[in-house]
Amino acid sequence: GGGGGGGDICVAGSLSEECGAKKNESCGLCSAYSLECGVNSECVEASTCTNSICGGDIANTREPLHCTPSGLSLSILKNFEYADVGVTDSLVKLLGPSDPTMAAALVIAVPHGGSLRPDYINDRKTNDPTYCPSGGCRVSADSYTKQIAEQIASKFIQNYCKVPYLIINELHRSKMDANREIGEAAFGNAIAESAWTKFHEYINEAQTHIQTEFDTVYNEASIEGVRGLVFDVHGYAGTDWHNEGSDFIQWGYRLGKDSLDQNAVNNCPIDITSSSTRGSFTHARQMPDESLECLVRGPKSLGQRFNEQLPLSLASSETCGRGLPSLDYPDPKAVASDPAYCADNDGVCSYYSGGYDVEVHERLDWDNDPTFSGIHMNTVQAELPRCIRFATDEVHEEVGDKLSIALCSFMTDLFGSDIC
Repeated sequence: GGGGGGGDICVAGSLSEECGAKKNESCGLCSAYSLECGVNSECVEASTCTNSICGGDIANTREPLHCTPSGLSLSILKNFEYADVGVTDSLVKLLGPSDPTMAAALVIAVPHGGSLRPDYINDRKTNDPTYCPSGGCRVSADSYTKQIAEQIASKFIQNYCKVPYLIINELHRSKMDANREIGEAAFGNAIAESAWTKFHEYINEAQTHIQTEFDTVYNEASIEGVRGLVFDVHGYAGTDWHNEGSDFIQWGYRLGKDSLDQNAVNNCPIDITSSSTRGSFTHARQMPDESLECLVRGPKSLGQRFNEQLPLSLASSETCGRGLPSLDYPDPKAVASDPAYCADNDGVCSYYSGGYDVEVHERLDWDNDPTFSGIHMNTVQAELPRCIRFATDEVHEEVGDKLSIALCSFMTDLFGSDIC
C-alpha cells in the first residue's frame, strides 16, 4: 500500500476513529493509496482491481547501454521561419537524426514551451468570443518544458545511442497555441496558422520516418500501428493544489477522472468501460498480453516506471514527480478530491487527461481520418509540475535522464529492444 494522506491516519494497520470518519462509507480517502476499510475501521491492504489484474506484470528496465554516441546529436531537419526586412525568426523546428537509421522510435513534442512574442502576430486573448470556448482561452506558456524536452532527447542519445525526433513551437502561447484546433490556436492570423500547420506536419513527418525505419505491427484487434511513441510535453501550475501547485506528473491518456475512478461501479478494468477508440493507447492496449488498465496505471505504466526511477533530487519530497495515474497513485479522482493534496474551494482539483495533440496524432492521417480506421501510433501527454520545471538545471538533467529510461523501457517492453 501507499502512504496515507492527512498525516498517518490512513496507513495500513492503523486503527482510529479519525481514519474511519474520514473514509466515511466509501473509504474515499484511503482508496487513493490502495487501502480499504477493515471491520474495525482500520486501514488494510486492498486488493484493488489494478493490483489483481496487473500485479503479475514485470516492468523490465532498459538499462543505459554505456555506448559512445560519437557524432550523434539532434540536427535541425526542418525550420519554419518568418522573414521580413531586418528580421528572421524561427517559429517551429523539427530536430532529429541526420541519418534516419540512427533514430529512436520516439517523437517528443513541445507545443507550449516557446518564448517568442513577435509584433507581426497579434496577441491571443483569454476571452475572445469568436475563437475561445466557454471556459476561455489559455495564453500562459509552460515554462521550461522546452529545456526539459531537450534534456530528455540529449539523455536518450547518451543512454542508447539513438536519436529521437523533437518538435518545438518557438512561439509563445499568447501568439499561437499548438495544442488546440486551428481557430482557437491562431485567432485567424495567417502567420500563426502557418506555424500551427507546420508544427503538426512536423510531428507527422517524424511519425512517418519512424514508420519507415521501424515498421508497423497489427494488434489482436487487427489495428495497424507504428512501433513507437509520441510524447507530448506540457507543464501546469496546479495552483488549486497544496504546496503552491501540485507536485504530481499528470500522465494523460485521453481518460478523464471519472473514467479512472476506482470507486465507480464496473469501472475496472478500464478496458471494459473505455471504447476501443477512446484514450490514446488504442493500438497498444490490444497488443498481446497487454491491457489499457495495466498500461495506464500498472507496474509497466509510464507513471510507475518514473516513480521507480525517481531522481535522488526529488526523493525528499513526498509527491514531486510521482505519477498520476500510476500503480502507487492509481486514481486521479480520489487524489484530486483528497484534502491532504487538494486545496480548491470546491474540493476537486484539476487533472489534465490529454489534449488535441495526443488525440489527433494517434493516427498518422492526423487531419483526415474521422473514422479512426487508419494507421495508429500510441501517444501520451505528460503535465510536468512546477517543482520540476522551476528547479535547477541539474534537476532538469536528472529528470531528463530518468524519463529517457522510463520511455525507452516502456517502448521496449511493448515493441522490442530495437526500438531504442
